[in-house]
Amino acid sequence: MTLNGFAYGELSFGADGQVADPLLRGVAPEVALGADVTDLLVLSHGWLDDPLRAQDLYTGLTAAIAQVGGAPPGLAVLGILWPSKRFDDPPDPEAAALVNDPSRRSAASFVTRVRARVSASIVGLPDAAEYANPGDHQATFFGLDPEALLDKFGPLEDGISAVMNLSTYYEMKARSGAVGRGLVPVLAAVRAARPQVRLHLAGHSFGARVMASALANCEPFPVSSAVLIQGAFSQFGFAKQWDGVHDGLFRPGLFGGRLQGPVVVTYSHHDNMVGIAYELASRMAGNEPDTTGTVRDPDVRDEFGAIGRHGALSTPESCWSAMLPMQGPGYAFPAGAISNLDSSAYVTSHYKVLGPEVGKAMVAAITAQGAG
Repeated sequence: MTLNGFAYGELSFGADGQVADPLLRGVAPEVALGADVTDLLVLSHGWLDDPLRAQDLYTGLTAAIAQVGGAPPGLAVLGILWPSKRFDDPPDPEAAALVNDPSRRSAASFVTRVRARVSASIVGLPDAAEYANPGDHQATFFGLDPEALLDKFGPLEDGISAVMNLSTYYEMKARSGAVGRGLVPVLAAVRAARPQVRLHLAGHSFGARVMASALANCEPFPVSSAVLIQGAFSQFGFAKQWDGVHDGLFRPGLFGGRLQGPVVVTYSHHDNMVGIAYELASRMAGNEPDTTGTVRDPDVRDEFGAIGRHGALSTPESCWSAMLPMQGPGYAFPAGAISNLDSSAYVTSHYKVLGPEVGKAMVAAITAQGAG
């Protein structure tokens, strides 16, 4: 099977973060084993709820790569599929009924049921300590009295919507991290079967979190490049002592022989989707988020922000530039560093990521010096 001229295969993961087919766990995918394959690009979707939308994303990204040109002739693509909900789904029928019949007791009972469901769904998907995910205040969400939680968001309808959105965010945060960990044995199997094949990771939205998790949890493979497109995780994910004490959750991915080439992060001031959870969490915690969307000094300590909105902050390995147009000079991404690209001129919403400018950045990361 091919996709826009590239050999293409797919691999499905379950809600537990493991490869869905037990026989394929820890096995190199067939698409990586072709004799002419020199590079394997692994793609992950994010806030998508079905394989068709994921495949649309992969079709669009590979089309952008093909349009730009310059990708290795032996580049193959593996698209991973995992069960993710859309972040902007409308409230379910029960929530809608509550809005029409605004009983505080019924709403509080609804919150209790939602929190119990989410807690059950993330059992066995351990996440890091609260400090490792600054700004999302997950402990506050689960710890507040149900009525007090609703009161944080004003009118009952707003509170119900906020609870639904935050519950989805926390659930997908845990699941995407687990899928990243589940991807590690697959990457290891590719490396064992084809030691000379270069591994490249790329993900959009929570798919960026999938790839950051894989990079942070892998052995010294190494990975040749990673492209995190409008990532839906903390701007301090790669930080060094973002609060003066703790490193970012994914910082280990930059060291220990895990990374041979560059990490490229796209961020856009127009991406309101990745900021929703942080804005809601800030209200829940009684704080005011910074929603200016301006480029910040890496030492800024504002805890509310996604990497897809502001780039990788408090990260000594970060460098900053603007996303380039398709025509004209190219990139020189340094190996071992995080190249933050202000993509606001081309990425005008969370899902507008299929232009040739994004393809140009992906090709540059794949072919970067040190990524071989």
